[in-house]
Amino acid sequence: MPETVTLSPPPVFFIKSISEQGYSLSTAIADLIDNSIAAEATRVEILFDYNSFPLKLFIADNGNGMDADSLTANMRFPSADLDIYRGQRDLGRFGLGLKTASFSQSRRFSVISKIGNEAYHGRTWDVEFLKTTEDWTLIVEPASFADETIKLFDKCSSNFHAHDSNFEVKTLVVWEQLYKLENQAKKFEIADEVDELRSHLGLVFHRFISTGKVQIRLNNQLLEGFEPFPEHEKGVQLVSENFWNTEDSYIRFQGIILPKRSAAEAKEGSLIWVPYGKTLDDMQGIFVYRNDRLISFGGWLKTISKSGWLQFARIRIDISNINDSQFHLNVAKSSLKLPFGLRKAMKEMVEYVTLQAGKEYKERQAAKVTRPSAGRSGLSLLTRETNGRGVTLRINPDFELIRQLETGLDADNATRLSILLQLIEGKINQLWTGEIDSATDVSEIGSKTRERMQRLKEYYMNAGYSWEEVRQFLTESFGHENAVINIIDNLT
Repeated sequence: MPETVTLSPPPVFFIKSISEQGYSLSTAIADLIDNSIAAEATRVEILFDYNSFPLKLFIADNGNGMDADSLTANMRFPSADLDIYRGQRDLGRFGLGLKTASFSQSRRFSVISKIGNEAYHGRTWDVEFLKTTEDWTLIVEPASFADETIKLFDKCSSNFHAHDSNFEVKTLVVWEQLYKLENQAKKFEIADEVDELRSHLGLVFHRFISTGKVQIRLNNQLLEGFEPFPEHEKGVQLVSENFWNTEDSYIRFQGIILPKRSAAEAKEGSLIWVPYGKTLDDMQGIFVYRNDRLISFGGWLKTISKSGWLQFARIRIDISNINDSQFHLNVAKSSLKLPFGLRKAMKEMVEYVTLQAGKEYKERQAAKVTRPSAGRSGLSLLTRETNGRGVTLRINPDFELIRQLETGLDADNATRLSILLQLIEGKINQLWTGEIDSATDVSEIGSKTRERMQRLKEYYMNAGYSWEEVRQFLTESFGHENAVINIIDNLT
């Protein structure tokens, strides 16, 4: 038998390493709420004890609770086998969420729990204590500690309006030594964190909140769910639902395009289109729900690049916990990767949603650079024309300065001005549509366009430009298609 050495990881080093898993305060608390939902809780209470120093944070639920043995087992790193079957209500994955989320924000946390009418049991992980033991030493708290902690929670709740003395706690998590929050000495900084938490939880758990499965209260204020797919609002375009078949399940996905009015309304503070503290740009992209819990939003998961003109586009995907390995979900449930097959299946929907969102965006932008049709036509330099390809910008021939120039020019120079304005208009629309390499539609090349090409050739050849230079200029202005080049080459 070979010589062996047992190398147990130093607990303090290990805890500090695994706690840096990309958690914010909001995502860490969301991870604990996952455990509450898995424990069939119908209510979760989150309280900040502003009167204590150092600051304390309580997360309580009325779920199934745990007996002493189950509580000890759940404090283990990790507490579950990754490969075991998980029920459909289970939002966990690695059996690390309670520990990593808690240590990402605190250096000491306790869990108090009970089943039915039994006595409470308490367990504590304390980094400072682990420094003295240098081993994985879990503190088994006495019954008095558990009872006192429950009383402390109740007292903290009574400091806020709408205190409910009838709420029975089954599991209570207490974070102490909140080293990240304590670095924010000013009260308004902590208040900002609380506002962000309220917004984040209302978005992440909106399906549970809207169906009444779970109530979440933050400092005794009931959270409202935010629905990022307001499909019943006027002007919203809903794309037909589609599915991708895996070996184990069907994954559903669906797109939505918000109306252009949502941009102005979101800036005015409307909470129909964006949650508090977010913008349309923040919310564009793919939303992934796992067992009805939102786990990813605010980007396109490498299908396409994020862009301001896609701010009206959203796609939702629904998966279950049996799809975790396919999506490479991380511990904090904050990072995932779309499977190749799903990316391929979604390609057509992504293209359609982004195309329609682009049209909405351009319609809105066009409204900013053109004047209402009811106004005097001579004041509008640009007008807009809507066709099957979307919005096209036109230089207004009735614009007062253009009209005055035309009246003061002879016929030849008036033609030069007309051709110049049409060239400028073409370049504007190339930039507007993002189609830099395209120009005149071949089907639109009639006698007037051919005449403009002919005159431009004459103007530039007479000015001393070579045919090669003129030919290149004409193809850049009118298009590189073979049919267009053939017309250019046959100019007299």
